Amino acid sequence: MRREGLKRLCLGAAFAVVAVLGSTSEMLAQSKELIPVKLRLDWVWQSPQSIWTLAAERGYFREEGLEVTIDRGFGGMENAAALASGNYDFLFGGADTAILFNAKSPDIKLKSVMMIYDAYLGTVITRKGNGITKPKDLEGKTIGAPLTTGGRTMFPAFAKANGIDEKKINWETISIQLQDPQFVQGKFDAVASFVTTSLLNLQQLGMKRDQLTILNFADYGVDLYGSGVLVRADFAEKKPEVVEKFLRATVRGLKAMMASKAEAIATLQKRDPMLDVKTEIDRLDLMIEMTLKRPSVEKFGVSYVDPARLQRSIDTLVSVFEISPAPKPEDVYTDKFLPPQADRMLKF
Repeated sequence: MRREGLKRLCLGAAFAVVAVLGSTSEMLAQSKELIPVKLRLDWVWQSPQSIWTLAAERGYFREEGLEVTIDRGFGGMENAAALASGNYDFLFGGADTAILFNAKSPDIKLKSVMMIYDAYLGTVITRKGNGITKPKDLEGKTIGAPLTTGGRTMFPAFAKANGIDEKKINWETISIQLQDPQFVQGKFDAVASFVTTSLLNLQQLGMKRDQLTILNFADYGVDLYGSGVLVRADFAEKKPEVVEKFLRATVRGLKAMMASKAEAIATLQKRDPMLDVKTEIDRLDLMIEMTLKRPSVEKFGVSYVDPARLQRSIDTLVSVFEISPAPKPEDVYTDKFLPPQADRMLKF
């Protein structure tokens, strides 16, 4: 009986080892089958970008067969160049970035395949009581901003829409790390930025919202679509299934982020431990309020693009930046890689 029991025990252990080895081999095989892709974000680690860090942590990309590397960005044309070079497969950036880059690139073209922000977040923020109450009042004043921030890149469109003489604007070029602290110290009159960046930074530095005048571009005649997912046009043509997989995981990440904000921000803290949870939740709420909780998104889902509005956006950029030839809407954006509309409806 003892021999039989020992025999059964040994056989059971052997089967267990085989099962474990088989499972490990299967996992390794699956891992080898994952398609590696790289995503570059628009800017420093901030809560709206947790769409992708949360999607990665929850395994949404791996379920699509993708192994995604996520890096922070550095703004504007530098991000576009990184995507165009082939160092990245996807970029979180604005359709305006693609248009401006394409105007100077005869061979490599960038295209938006998902529009996440239904409004452009560019802004100029100044103190109340300094004589700046409307855009025209910025003439003769000094604005601090990095060269690559969205608020500075698209300032010419803001200026044209509001009759500002750009020659009368004094720019103080400064790093993103110093921009808001030095504004608080009184080094310049205003900052040009994304409102979700500077407004929350200034509040964290002790300035209250009622102490500030906020000139959001979207409120002053700049009706542009905002940031979304950009790819190289040739990449999308050669690997449409990869783009589709990436966007399915992105939509899932967006929904998960909105439903589980603290968890989403925790995935960012692994990359930047200095992030403050309350500030980042406030930043995320502001982004949702300004770019997602809008009539067109509520009615048609995220990444609904109205053709007439897109054409107006293109016309604005063509006029302001003297782009020739003018791109066609289909050169700028396509919805053919998106999940079905029903899957893109959001809960607020």
